[in-house]
Amino acid sequence: MQIKNFKFDDKRRDWCIEETGFDNFNLLVGISGVGKTRILKAIQNVCQVATGSYQPFGGMEWKIGFVHANQEYEWELKNSLVPNFSEVDESEPAAIIYEKIFKKAGDQKMVLLERSETTNQLGGKEIPKLKKTESAISLLSEEISIAPIYEGFKSVIFNETLPTIPVVTSRIDPESIHRKSLMPLDVFKQKSIRLPTVIKAYRLAKFYPQEFNQLKVDFTNIFTSVEDLKVIVARNKEIEYEFSFNIKESGEWISQARMSSGMFRILVQLIDISLAPPGSVILIDEFENSLGINCMPEMTDFVMSKAPLMQFILSSHHPYIISKIPQKTWKLVSRKGGHVIVKNATDIPQLQTASRLNKFIQLANLPEYEEGIL
Repeated sequence: MQIKNFKFDDKRRDWCIEETGFDNFNLLVGISGVGKTRILKAIQNVCQVATGSYQPFGGMEWKIGFVHANQEYEWELKNSLVPNFSEVDESEPAAIIYEKIFKKAGDQKMVLLERSETTNQLGGKEIPKLKKTESAISLLSEEISIAPIYEGFKSVIFNETLPTIPVVTSRIDPESIHRKSLMPLDVFKQKSIRLPTVIKAYRLAKFYPQEFNQLKVDFTNIFTSVEDLKVIVARNKEIEYEFSFNIKESGEWISQARMSSGMFRILVQLIDISLAPPGSVILIDEFENSLGINCMPEMTDFVMSKAPLMQFILSSHHPYIISKIPQKTWKLVSRKGGHVIVKNATDIPQLQTASRLNKFIQLANLPEYEEGIL
């Protein structure tokens, strides 16, 4: 999947993201508070609505254009305002009052699905009324015309910083995994996309040791003190299996609980990106979070090396990362009240000069950057 454009309105909170175009690689830049995180979270939430894993607050409206499996689509959705709105209590999900999916071919747009208070059609034919609080993409995910769209939204991966380092539990006996037939690596990647990272790594080590060894090489190239990496499994009192990472330094195995948050986050990013199927969309907010200056060059190079295979939408404040990533991929985010505006760096004349100034300094001197919130 590749996201081509995105527009999002939150009428309850009175803020919106003006329509934004995305390329294969995108770096959102701008001062703190302009809306970079909101853009990424809005995309994540829209994708979760499509796959049935999230029911949004009321008063939301969006349009997202995307390409998947060589076919271009556009999805529009609007839901109702919920009385007695509370950001804490989501017990009363909002009803969808309008939803439309277009299939595009050049300048032509064909309505694939339409639902409203008076219409429920798929492929031009009437269908039974759908559940008001769930998207048609999720509800009709097995329909031949909707299934590719559903699979496309499943390929969006949001990588976020966790406040603690969790141990993942599962009731599946790891030994039963060993007895399953081996599948091609590309199929494994597709089927594993929603699995916890540590379980993906465990299965990779068991079935594809060569690929797991490459992960270890990538990780130890960044953290040269690390000698080895493995996934261990322990059984707890609840008859569940606990999966966790262990690293080896100076001949001693160190548990996941003793790993630094930066080291853990980089490990998770390496695995999630390495095991993302071609065509995935990777969202990473504040890419520099938990990265020491010694890790930034290698991680930036690693992400850039994967760019031809998948779409990246990242945000960053860090001068090194912004300067390291090609200027043509920058998208400058600013905000006027509740309106979030995104400009391509290629559309800003001041950035198209042959100045010898550091690229980040050029960016920081722009009025659009300095006065990012009006």
